Amino acid sequence: MCPHNPAWILLLAVTLTGVVEVGAIEIYTGGNVEARNGSEQRLRCTFRSSAPVSKQTTVTWQFWPLENGNGESIFYYLQQPYPPSTGRFKGRVAWSGDIWKKDASIIVSELQFTDNGTFHCTVMNPPDVHGVAGEIKLRVVHKVTYSEMLILGIVIGSATGLVVLIVVAVVTIQLLRKRNEKEEEEEDKPEYENKNGTELEKLNCETENLTEVAESVGVS
Repeated sequence: MCPHNPAWILLLAVTLTGVVEVGAIEIYTGGNVEARNGSEQRLRCTFRSSAPVSKQTTVTWQFWPLENGNGESIFYYLQQPYPPSTGRFKGRVAWSGDIWKKDASIIVSELQFTDNGTFHCTVMNPPDVHGVAGEIKLRVVHKVTYSEMLILGIVIGSATGLVVLIVVAVVTIQLLRKRNEKEEEEEDKPEYENKNGTELEKLNCETENLTEVAESVGVS
């Protein structure tokens, strides 16, 4: 007796009812990727399907080396991830996606120059099982050289120095402004005091004059 496959039973049921709408699944990847030797790289793969994601959705990753060589399956997902148990990627591929969010990405760690090549991401979401696989071309390059580190240090140092200069300039401007305001206050204060003193002296003179007039009248 043939084993029952829920996906094919569902497909047959909707086909018999005449309401099936099967479209090509669309897969999106990051295109060309460059990564450092010895580092890890996330290979992004997302998809869009006319059918809702289910427990029957599968993801397959395959690799073809840059130089002539046979392709190999390096990852499989069906309800749970199945990393490679043999081959060049054994122990170096991990699941980094979320099938319910239509994300089928993986992470490849400890990159080597032999990892240069093309990665294919294939997603099947029954009944939507047709479409073109997503393609990523990976190029593994040397680690950062001393000259690159030196340039990076110079750039960071220059940026830090610029920030320090800006802070010093702002503080200096604020101090100069406060000093100018203080000098203006000191200049205005004597003038005000002199003006008040002159008016007071004038008032005293007028009082003395009035006193003298009063005394003269009294004597008369």
